[in-house]
Amino acid sequence: MIGRVEELRALEAFYKSEESNVYVIYGRRGMGKTTLLRSFSEDKQVVFFTLYSTTERQQRTLMAQTMGLMEDGQGEEEAPTLEAIFDRIDEMSREGIVVLVLDQYPNFAKTEEDFPKKLHTYMTEKWKKGRVKLILCGDSYLHMEKLAWGKKSIWRDQNPCTMELAPLDYYDTKEMCGVDDPAECAVLYGITGGIPALVEKATQIYATAEDPQWELIREIYLSGDFSFCGSAERILETELREKTYYDRLLYALASGNNRVNQLSLELGKPKDVVVPYLSTLMSLGLVRKENPVTEPTNRRKTRYSIISETDKLWYKILVPRILSVYNGDHDKIRSFWHEQKEAYMKDVFIRICKEYLVRQDQARKLPFSIKSMGNWWENDEENGTSEDFDLMAAGATEGKDAYVFGRCFWGSDAVNMADVKGLIDLTRKVHDKSATFYLFFSRNGFEENVKTVSQTIKNIMLIDLKGMIEE
Repeated sequence: MIGRVEELRALEAFYKSEESNVYVIYGRRGMGKTTLLRSFSEDKQVVFFTLYSTTERQQRTLMAQTMGLMEDGQGEEEAPTLEAIFDRIDEMSREGIVVLVLDQYPNFAKTEEDFPKKLHTYMTEKWKKGRVKLILCGDSYLHMEKLAWGKKSIWRDQNPCTMELAPLDYYDTKEMCGVDDPAECAVLYGITGGIPALVEKATQIYATAEDPQWELIREIYLSGDFSFCGSAERILETELREKTYYDRLLYALASGNNRVNQLSLELGKPKDVVVPYLSTLMSLGLVRKENPVTEPTNRRKTRYSIISETDKLWYKILVPRILSVYNGDHDKIRSFWHEQKEAYMKDVFIRICKEYLVRQDQARKLPFSIKSMGNWWENDEENGTSEDFDLMAAGATEGKDAYVFGRCFWGSDAVNMADVKGLIDLTRKVHDKSATFYLFFSRNGFEENVKTVSQTIKNIMLIDLKGMIEE
């Protein structure tokens, strides 16, 4: 299974552990949660319930049919009790550990108030010796927290393990989609966000389409009203009673407004109203809060950004042309995408570069180790602008503290000496005597004089996209 090695390792450790018998897995749709669980369970004794939002009796019927306790033709009035279903699992557990998976767990918990209570009783009284390993899985962030591991959850006393299933990184995306060209695969990654369900769709489209980038955008974002069910808009509709200002807030973030005072102006709401909106979006896994690497507690420099590339693309490319979306005028949207693609891909490339550093650090292939990674910026309050790097990391080298400053060049030109000087000059604003490394990432290589300089100055590192794949 591509890209889920650590997740499978964590589940195997849970299976063998005596410390916890409950595991909670959550994440947006399309991340491959069900695929992960089926892969994990394939060599084990498993009861896998994919739960439907329905009545108590039909839920029992579906569960009984899954276990072979009922035939398809039997009526719901013949459905066994929930206790009878659990007793059958109890019998199975005497032959060895049973993995009990409740996929879409909120549908189980909401079916009947007694459902989770009865399951909890079996887990704590009959299966407490670890004979049954319970995995609760779901898409909804707020519902899963409330029902599975939150302060008021019935499972709180079981000290459940938790796992948020994230998108694939660029490297696993490339392996999964099979697109050889690194730059083309980077665009594919920017459109799909590394979401496995969308990468699989991309694999099919890239095999036949003349303009696969556009066909992928059309298939994901324009087949109906943003048809991808894991989109931010679908999440807002599911989790919140009203989403108007949340939509506007995401659009403002995608447009480059990342500070509270800027967002306040965009929404026409005071800052003390905007901050709770941002907190809600963070709780839904849609937005992250950032501070400079050197000033992690400086509230005046806090800024916010959208996490998922698919959400960024929707709010940056599609929402500005929303009338064309509604009118089906795809030519205008296609033209706008080609106008904005290079600017959009700059942020995607920065993400790819960060992923490269994480992988290289884990493999200990860098001349420094990384303790934290993000960025640094200086605000110009008068003009409402910020000056920053593309990425910055704090770490160590040869027993000393070290700072790593990076620029990521997605443009069509090779990196030149002016680009190198610009980064070095900006680092002087970070007042620190730590060892310093200058990293230049490029899609289209480096001019010869830049290569010459990097060979004589050891703390300048040149990394091109092709080389990032081959290492």
